[in-house]
Amino acid sequence: MLTIKQKMVLEAIEWFINENGYSPTIREIAKLLNSDARSIFEKLMQLESKGYISTKNGKARTIKILKGVEE
Repeated sequence: MLTIKQKMVLEAIEWFINENGYSPTIREIAKLLNSDARSIFEKLMQLESKGYISTKNGKARTIKILKGVEE
């Protein structure tokens, strides 16, 4: 189960991909959610450990959604 903040990050990623056709950077997610990059990074790691997303460490724009918010 996702926390409210994790859900917000996942929804922001989904929205960004739908709008732009590619995944956002950590800074872009932080800007969308009026947050800081470190906090977003932590949420991304949590989402990845829960199986909602996958990323390639150290690479920009590599976030892939594996499970959506509704799943």
